[in-house]
Amino acid sequence: MKFSLKTLAAAVVMAAAATGAQADIVTGTAGNGELFFNIWDANGSYTRGLSTLIGTPSATLATAGYTSFEGTLAATGNLDMMWTSDSLLNTWLASADVATLKWNVVANDTQAANRLLTTYTAPEMSVTQQNDVIRSAGANVTTFLNAVNPLMENTVGASMTATAGTAAYAGISTFGEKIFNKLNFSNTGTLANNSFAAGLGFMRIDALSLGTAKSVYNEYLDGSTAVNVWLDSANTLHIGAVAAVPEPSEYAMLLAGLGMIGFMARRNKRA
Repeated sequence: MKFSLKTLAAAVVMAAAATGAQADIVTGTAGNGELFFNIWDANGSYTRGLSTLIGTPSATLATAGYTSFEGTLAATGNLDMMWTSDSLLNTWLASADVATLKWNVVANDTQAANRLLTTYTAPEMSVTQQNDVIRSAGANVTTFLNAVNPLMENTVGASMTATAGTAAYAGISTFGEKIFNKLNFSNTGTLANNSFAAGLGFMRIDALSLGTAKSVYNEYLDGSTAVNVWLDSANTLHIGAVAAVPEPSEYAMLLAGLGMIGFMARRNKRA
């Protein structure tokens, strides 16, 4: 299902996740969880809170720097959210097995009707999981975050690393790819997903609080453009519906290349 908040403005109004200062990743057990990023290989993982809730943050959390993903998507065209790498990620990647890296972005809301936000590999599945299966996936996400949060620094948007075999390891079988096989699709990318065109899709799965009827998969759209997620060559995480603008140096190289093409064309014409 296509899910464009440009035409569903009412979906922006969400309950605040919590009150008081927040440094841990907001788990979503009280509603309105926080988006978080994970990357891992066979030996360890890195997890970072993105300081962005599914819906509207409380006044306290907004003052602390938290934003709303769905609010931002509904309010702006050409969605382009990004998080530059921190020193911990750069250090972790320096010793990681880059050939086997997997990563994803997830958010959770297990209060009453469940919402599970996740990256996914295209195309979107036409057959959805039952509500009870998605609720179980949400419980797995909560368990993972309960292991991660005690290891986080007391700062907004903090990050941490974990070794394989620990409960906070993002590649653990009860979380990792497909969230303990509760998802019927892969929600992970690789370093090849490094541009808007090559990015992962992003969806919200809605599951009723009771019963075993089918859940609903909602692909996020910005207008008619799919919202994609990618990790670029500078290790900057993007969630957006528009390709990143090239750096000035890249523009210079592009113009130089076009100039050379023009020069060769003129030369060939004279010949």
